[in-house]
Amino acid sequence: MPRDMNLSIDTILNKEFEVEFKGYSPIEVDQFLDLVVKDYDSYELEIKNLQEKLGNSQQTIDTLKTKVIDLENRLKEAETKNANEQPAPVVANLSQVDILRRIARLEQEVFNRK
Repeated sequence: MPRDMNLSIDTILNKEFEVEFKGYSPIEVDQFLDLVVKDYDSYELEIKNLQEKLGNSQQTIDTLKTKVIDLENRLKEAETKNANEQPAPVVANLSQVDILRRIARLEQEVFNRK
């Protein structure tokens, strides 16, 4: 039971009232208290469900935080690795035949312009 609640279902069910000459009808009081008990029961069930959902949500948050930290670390590692690696020259990807063809085309352009 939450700390700020003064009554529990058992307290309400076991409450005895003094009967006086011009008091309230015991049947009406009992019927009303039965409604109060049903409400308390519903509230307690709802509180338990919400606490369970909160716990599940907190677990999900913790899992996602761990994943975010992991991904940030991996990103930093990848950035560091990429910063340390020198980009390969474009020419390294070309075969010798491609280089010779390119030189031939460049020579034709140079000599055709003159």
